[in-house]
Amino acid sequence: MQVNAFGHLEHATVRRDSTDGYFSIGEHSLFTVATISDRVSFLGEAVIRPVKDSPTGFAAGLERALVRMTLRGNHALIAGKVHTPVNYWNDVYHHGRLFFPVIDRPFAFSHLVPLHTLGLQLQGQNLGRLRFGYDAMVGNGISSTDTYQGGVSPAAMVAVHVKPVDGMRVGMSLYHDYMSANGYGAHSGHGGGHQHAEPAYKGPVDFSLASASIAWFGRRTEFLHELSINRNRTDSLGVAMNSSAFVYMGARVREGMVAYVFGDHLRSAANDLHVLPMQKWKVGGGLRYDLATTVHVKGQVEYLRERLSHAAAGHTMAGGDPFMPWTRALGLRLQLAYGL
Repeated sequence: MQVNAFGHLEHATVRRDSTDGYFSIGEHSLFTVATISDRVSFLGEAVIRPVKDSPTGFAAGLERALVRMTLRGNHALIAGKVHTPVNYWNDVYHHGRLFFPVIDRPFAFSHLVPLHTLGLQLQGQNLGRLRFGYDAMVGNGISSTDTYQGGVSPAAMVAVHVKPVDGMRVGMSLYHDYMSANGYGAHSGHGGGHQHAEPAYKGPVDFSLASASIAWFGRRTEFLHELSINRNRTDSLGVAMNSSAFVYMGARVREGMVAYVFGDHLRSAANDLHVLPMQKWKVGGGLRYDLATTVHVKGQVEYLRERLSHAAAGHTMAGGDPFMPWTRALGLRLQLAYGL
């Protein structure tokens, strides 16, 4: 058995209508892996994260708990709660910010991506010359908790990828979930993406997500592009189309130091009743420096421009415009991320 711990501390200076500067403690993860036999292994990840409504300001959650059994060669069967492998980020990174190329997750992880699935997964890795990989899953859907899902329609997904050269991975996936009643459960996005535990619309939602990823992490340069297209159909307002895109580029300026830039965009349609209408843009750049093998600091400047709907902000709509005015923010953030 091997146990590791990961966490991060931050300082942010943010300019909106006024300037705010503050320190904060971020997510802290306890990561456990164990070899049970030659064919069976276990992985668990428990996280303590900041939560606004908690009396202490923090809450614990079991993010992953899975048993993996090797079937034959590089094929395996996985049972438990996993990160839904819809794209590179959710499949490769866990909650330790030590491994993130930038300070935060992309917008899609707060709004579109079904982060977890509790169920069964068939997996293949590094097959053939192109190191082909696949994941096929069935399990509890977006509106479920870790112990219950109403109805009998499980979520399902399939993902494929290739790794033609060292450091490169290209993949795509399809995910589908029919929610008999709209809701935000244990597998919805992190970071406050879904504002309401009890959404105003409680009817059925037919949720589909197509994702594509291109990743290149070489000795001198780094590149990651995540693209997601989301289609939600409701009985009341029909089909809503949402999209997100994240682009990251980094260059190693010296040993242990990477300079980077990034762009992040999310748009959800005016008639969406699950994600709720919004438009978000963020661009920025920064420097990542390794203090040690498992400790690094990031300094990042970012500019955010967003326009939320009244529903997404938890407000009553004023007049006929479903959107609130555009808001803008300029931020300087420092992060110390570490692993033990």
